[in-house]
Amino acid sequence: MKIIYEADKIRYFDNNGHEIHENDIVDADGSMQRVYETENGELGTDATNPKWIKSGRAVPCEYGIYPFEEQMNVKLIKFKIVEAD
Repeated sequence: MKIIYEADKIRYFDNNGHEIHENDIVDADGSMQRVYETENGELGTDATNPKWIKSGRAVPCEYGIYPFEEQMNVKLIKFKIVEAD
């Protein structure tokens, strides 16, 4: 992962050079996760236990966001949308 700090924002790129944005789906260290943006403009993944979210015990990002770090192995996952007939 590469992180570029610009004057007004932070830009994130996966290991293949694809830019990552909020709401993208990434493979982050072996698991498929949605990308969230923190209040200070950092991108990362949900710190809340997914089992708690599924059971209704918590909501996404209730326990914060783990910000991305350069040493992380992150790959953007691209989906092809196909319309049903």
